[in-house]
Amino acid sequence: MDAESLAELRITGGEINYIVLCPRKLWWFVHGMEQEHVSAGEGAENVAIGKLLHETSYKDQVRKEVMIDNLLRLDFTEDGLVHEIKKSKGGERASLYQLLYYLYYLKHVKGVVTKGVIDYPQQKRRKFVELTPVYEQDIAGMLAGIVEIRAAKLPPVVDVPMPLCAQCAYQDLCWG
Repeated sequence: MDAESLAELRITGGEINYIVLCPRKLWWFVHGMEQEHVSAGEGAENVAIGKLLHETSYKDQVRKEVMIDNLLRLDFTEDGLVHEIKKSKGGERASLYQLLYYLYYLKHVKGVVTKGVIDYPQQKRRKFVELTPVYEQDIAGMLAGIVEIRAAKLPPVVDVPMPLCAQCAYQDLCWG
């Protein structure tokens, strides 16, 4: 995919995160059902904790909340690294691919090759991330999947609830 096509897709990091977690959750989201900010319970509490963590962690960072093309919101950049702040290891694969997508976009649209870090401030832990050819293939497949889900008239079928469904803001739409 060329840089112009990638930029025109206007795919967000959240969409990448959701397609990894659950394609059905992505469908609800891209079709206007933004439940996480209006739901009650543990899912909403986790969103609020994550937001507070973003606001209170790494206050000394000058390059915090960096917007790229009015599309991608990088938590912060430091020493040539893109940082993504996360509450916990829950959804670690989705967080990894969200950051990898930022690196992919920067490389293919902006011509910037960099590395990233997932920061877990509550655990005082970091995971360093590098975009590899294998990860690039994964991202390309996810982009195609997102385009397909955006165009679908109905959400993807999920036969059995997954463990993460219990905390999902969309569980009533899927299983209610």
